[in-house]
Amino acid sequence: MAAASSQPLKAASLVLILTVLLGIAPAAGDTLPKVLSLPLPAPLPPIRLLTLLVGLHLIGLCFGLGGATMLDFWILRWMRWGGLPPEIARTFLFVSKVVSVGIALLWLSGLGFLAVYAVESPEKLGNPKLLAKVVIVLVLTVNGLLIHALVLPSVLRDVSRPMFEGVSHLSTAIFLVSGAVSGVSWYAAFALGLMRELNGRVPAGLLLALWLAAVVIASVGAFAFWQSLLARSARGGMVGPSPDSRPLDFGDAPPPPPHPMRAVPMTFTQVPAHRIVPLGRR
Repeated sequence: MAAASSQPLKAASLVLILTVLLGIAPAAGDTLPKVLSLPLPAPLPPIRLLTLLVGLHLIGLCFGLGGATMLDFWILRWMRWGGLPPEIARTFLFVSKVVSVGIALLWLSGLGFLAVYAVESPEKLGNPKLLAKVVIVLVLTVNGLLIHALVLPSVLRDVSRPMFEGVSHLSTAIFLVSGAVSGVSWYAAFALGLMRELNGRVPAGLLLALWLAAVVIASVGAFAFWQSLLARSARGGMVGPSPDSRPLDFGDAPPPPPHPMRAVPMTFTQVPAHRIVPLGRR
């Protein structure tokens, strides 16, 4: 009974916060329409504000999730090969900025969702899955700020060398844990947004516990992978720099493959005189 009575209080609190932040609140009576929409020129029908927010949310997800996944694969390759082409450093920073733009779009559209829910269907504000997703995206944002402030400046000094060469153990631990938090959180937020079956059925505490367990497992896996690479390097079995570590100027074409005839020996062999048979005319 107490849990049921707390849901309206939570919804009312969220509505009050959104009223202060965005200036939008549920209307009294029929002052505002139940469905928020924007008019379009005839003969196009009005478009719902929620539809625009969904599009903005998907764009932010593409930027953030796609960029973060690419960065994770580059990091794994860097750890595996011990070096990357020098031009990757600038690309790495550029993709990191794209991920930051994706997070900003997710926050903008997410707050818009809450504002629209407050007007159209306030009961959705009490969805436990919504609370879990907000917490995960908040952790994802703080984690990104931590990576940019403490880790990337020291790690990206020279991408042609092994990743953590000359980096303190604390920075190495922060980087590995932050990478695990980033990878797990992006896909956890994606899964929570995708699975509508969880709406109102699974408590937020359980969802956050599963997410935290996945972060711990990913962190342990990252440490184990790094220790295995260190042990392999100590045995002299670490693979050298990536085969494509030679920097290429933009516009350079890869070298053409060798011609098949080059495999045929093109030298002349001297024939002894006694083996030469003169040919006469008939």
